[in-house]
Amino acid sequence: MIKATTSAKRVRFKGNPRKELFIQDLRKRVANYFDENGISPYANTEMYLKTAFAMVSWIATYAWIMSDTLSEHPIALYLVYLLLGYIHIFIAFNIMHDATHNAYSSNKYVNKILGYSMDFIGGNQYLFRRMHGAHHGYVNIHGIDVTLETHGLFRFTPDEPWLPRHKYQHYYTFILYALAMLQWATIKDFKWFFGEAHIGNQKNIKHPLKEYVILFIGKTVFYGLTLVLPIIFLSAPWYTILGAWVFMHVLPGLTFALIFQVTHVYDGTTYPIPDDEGNIDNNYALHVLETTADFSRHSRLGSWLMGGINIHVIHHILPQVCHVHYPALTKILKETCDDHGIEYQENRTFWMALKKHYQILKHLSTPDATVPRVGKSASLV
Repeated sequence: MIKATTSAKRVRFKGNPRKELFIQDLRKRVANYFDENGISPYANTEMYLKTAFAMVSWIATYAWIMSDTLSEHPIALYLVYLLLGYIHIFIAFNIMHDATHNAYSSNKYVNKILGYSMDFIGGNQYLFRRMHGAHHGYVNIHGIDVTLETHGLFRFTPDEPWLPRHKYQHYYTFILYALAMLQWATIKDFKWFFGEAHIGNQKNIKHPLKEYVILFIGKTVFYGLTLVLPIIFLSAPWYTILGAWVFMHVLPGLTFALIFQVTHVYDGTTYPIPDDEGNIDNNYALHVLETTADFSRHSRLGSWLMGGINIHVIHHILPQVCHVHYPALTKILKETCDDHGIEYQENRTFWMALKKHYQILKHLSTPDATVPRVGKSASLV
């Protein structure tokens, strides 16, 4: 089992001339793509229209709720709240995520402002930036990648100590995924602000005072708009509105969690271990290719709705490129991988990706489960 001190290590990715040639070639081809087509790697007209669509959809759906025309029809109220929940994850996938990576605009202030959409839908931009950054930098590395850190609730890596509850995780995990957004809106941000002093291998973190203020302002706005004002102004009973508010988080929460999880935690991924000096025997791009898989890459509607989260490999390699460019760039990535004899992982459909996610959860439910530590690219010399 991996040493507990891994999370304290400063991890470095080290390749060799052949491995570096791959990423140099990829970056050259990507740069040529943007130059030859005369386009920017940031948002384009499609992205601006998606942003407008998200804003109009939220306003229209919220106005529908607040019109009080649904109060006498609880099921309809629940369903429209559910629609609002899916609009929230559409905003997260399509606007917040790009802005957080400074991929929406070349102007950092535009990215900052749009990043606050995370606070608007119940999260916290500052904390998401820090935690998501720790994930991006160290995918599937135990003790550093925060998406593997579940305090024993799940076992996403064999390096997580096995507990008796884990023998059933391939059943209960999906139930708890459905609570992910609700937990995020009510507990998660407060827990990481007030109950934790680390994020990945960053220790003794001191958050700026202004971020505490923004946290409470954001939560107040979110709770006020989606729960308090409806309770005050709608004629439906408070408990009906509270139930609809909870329901707003359940199916979107399950959707949100699964779309992210199947790209890294699946049967066939690798779990690299740094050596005693903290070195990973791969450069970062090849590390991503061994720990990340795309799904439904050819589904235009799916990719549009998910903000390219399903086209995840190129996102990790080039996170500061707007997601509207991912389909074209992934073709370049795949061609470059083929030319260099490197494996690119993808699942043709979401259901194939989900099956592999279930398989790794079931595999890791046993205490003696083993997984690959390196992939084929590790042997490139």
